[in-house]
Amino acid sequence: MSCQRILYARSIPQGIKHSHRLFTTSSLVYATEEATIKNDAPIATPVKTLTKEQLKKKELRKFLKSKADARKAASEYPLYMKIPEALRYLRAAEVGQPNSQQTVSLTTLIVSDKGVPPLYGNISFPVPLRKSKIAVFSNDVEKLEELKQKYDIYLSGGSELIAEIKNGNVKIDFDKAFATTDIASSLTTQLGRILGPKGVLPNVKKGTVSDDLVTLIRENLGTMPFRERNKCISIGIGKTTFSDEQILQNILAARKALKEAVSTQKSKKPSMLSKTTLTSSHGPGLVIDFN
Repeated sequence: MSCQRILYARSIPQGIKHSHRLFTTSSLVYATEEATIKNDAPIATPVKTLTKEQLKKKELRKFLKSKADARKAASEYPLYMKIPEALRYLRAAEVGQPNSQQTVSLTTLIVSDKGVPPLYGNISFPVPLRKSKIAVFSNDVEKLEELKQKYDIYLSGGSELIAEIKNGNVKIDFDKAFATTDIASSLTTQLGRILGPKGVLPNVKKGTVSDDLVTLIRENLGTMPFRERNKCISIGIGKTTFSDEQILQNILAARKALKEAVSTQKSKKPSMLSKTTLTSSHGPGLVIDFN
């Protein structure tokens, strides 16, 4: 016999179990509830806890799959495109967007064992993404004039320039700074607290102090640091306004730098470069051949 309870004489519609009568000004309203919940509530599935051995096997399978993916040809991926074709799609995605946002980025997945140090290094782009403002410090007037003729120097000078910056008469809006050895110590003692926090204090360890500034500046122009994070390396490679040839030159420079980082990695089992994609600020990620 079903569990029903009649609370009033008036008949209750069929199918209603354990009813309550609610009175309103217009009509009777039936509110129902199930008297029993037998077989009605879903049974919670117990969570299966993996043992340490099972977790190790799961991680190993995942790692082996990622290594297999790293060996796959780029053309095996569904979104593979040759670089010129990929750039056409990315440029189309950026139509109408501000120029400042139309950056083309390259992302490479990294496959490595546990404990392997992350990849890092510098890329010397043949075509820099943006124009650098360079400051040069030296007491050698002839050398400063030579540098001005060879490069677009934003700011240059010797002890007098140091004094002007210290007194707040010169705005620090340059993003790279170089110095000769004769003035390096004065820079550190007088401007260390000013230029240091901004990352533009010339320093021997950083490779921004030398008596051969012509070579030093040439090697540092267009240089961009990179570092592996979360098993991938992502780098701004150009603008959609760059030509295909310019972006290709920067891609080749990035490939050279990443492979050098792998070859110099201090590990018995060096990292592997896996799937590489090109994308833009508002575009899709398209797989390219990076090998």
